[in-house]
Amino acid sequence: MQKVLVTGANGFIGTHLVTLLLQKGYDVHCLVRYTSNISGLRNLPVSIHTGDVRDPVSLKAPVENAVYIFHLAANLLVTSQQEFEETNVDGTRHVLEAAERYAKATLQRVLLVSSVAAAGPNTSLAAYDETVALNPISWYGLSKKKLEETAATYFNKLPITIVRPAIVYGERERDMSQIFPVVENHIHAKPGFKKKYSTAIYVGDLVAGMAAAAESPNSVGKAYFLNHPEVVTTHQIVKNIGIAMGKPGGLPIPIPDFLIQGLAPLGELMYYFNSQRPKMTRDKAREVIQRYWIADPSRAARDFGWSARYNMVEGMKKTLVPYFEEKRVLSAMALEGKFILWLKYFLIGFGLGVVVELFSYVGGFYSFHPWWLIFVIIVGAFAALFGTLAKALRKKSAVIQFLAGTLVAGLIELSNQLRLFGDYYWVFKEGWPLGITNPWLRVAVLGLPGGICIILLNIVMRNIYKRRLALRGDR
Repeated sequence: MQKVLVTGANGFIGTHLVTLLLQKGYDVHCLVRYTSNISGLRNLPVSIHTGDVRDPVSLKAPVENAVYIFHLAANLLVTSQQEFEETNVDGTRHVLEAAERYAKATLQRVLLVSSVAAAGPNTSLAAYDETVALNPISWYGLSKKKLEETAATYFNKLPITIVRPAIVYGERERDMSQIFPVVENHIHAKPGFKKKYSTAIYVGDLVAGMAAAAESPNSVGKAYFLNHPEVVTTHQIVKNIGIAMGKPGGLPIPIPDFLIQGLAPLGELMYYFNSQRPKMTRDKAREVIQRYWIADPSRAARDFGWSARYNMVEGMKKTLVPYFEEKRVLSAMALEGKFILWLKYFLIGFGLGVVVELFSYVGGFYSFHPWWLIFVIIVGAFAALFGTLAKALRKKSAVIQFLAGTLVAGLIELSNQLRLFGDYYWVFKEGWPLGITNPWLRVAVLGLPGGICIILLNIVMRNIYKRRLALRGDR
């Protein structure tokens, strides 16, 4: 069996590539950092090497006598140019140095994963090919351009092939999948007011193209765009997700470019606090607001006979299978006993009630008569009523959860307005909320937080249960 090394093997693309290489009969070795989550490699017949492309010493054992090296390890969403340089540029140089030193006698190919971001955006709908001059507009794209420039200095020493994927989606992807719950509830959010055009690729097609490029004698010393030739707008991407879900209709809501750029620093701030991969960064926002990202993949077809099999609707149908399965598992919460499950909902509802009522007390938004009625509301409404309702509706859509919660909260406010509880009631500060003085309008408006409350309770519970499953798997 021929030894194959995959750096970044635990990542989204890496796990798919590892699976394909195993199917092709290779002896697969995986380079992962000691902090990496390797759940995607669990139970696979691979050799795990703990190391880091930034540390040349750690590369000897995984690289030694390798026949193929697939270099995927990279930073995609970080907050400084230095972080991109250290991993994407210096890390690549270390891999190439190690390949020359420890695998030159056996090596048939080093496949380096660059990006369409290295080429930069188009100026029109005309697709560019591999002859385009690299003109990146982001730190990430610049780091990938430098990766390719570093590779060029080794073309006369090592057999190297470079691939430039477009937008990649598929099972276990963490970027585009952020909008799946939104589309599922018939909301079609899309960046910008002007149409934006791009090409994309299903991850299964991508890893097949990477393997074909590495195995072909025609691809040495060349770079290839890997994507489906279908050009889609940002709205079509969202609509395609809905079609794949069986929910094609939705309310289109444009998200202004300035809002994307304005909220990006918030994503970076959260990264500094929790050290988790940010949802958006200023660097990524520079790419998102561009109008054209269109590449021509025909060179790959000419040189080694590869072309993408799945258009976006077909690829999305495959992508959504594990999404819906995970959603089913997290909603069912099958490992929880009925009483313990209810108790957790009760306690989370209680905590939410304490936060809401403490905030209201400090703000002086309303007052209870008698004063101790606040504890009845926290325990009876937030913990018992909303907790039980959220538990009962956990398998329903967010729309149904919101409507049910809104209705219940509205009825509670209506009962208070009509003084159905006699001497037990609460009184609002004049003009609260939103300057409303009409009591009936206030009843309608204050029902809405009840719907939000039900959704929040289920989001928190799903995250808690997801954490429990992860810990159970670790044991």
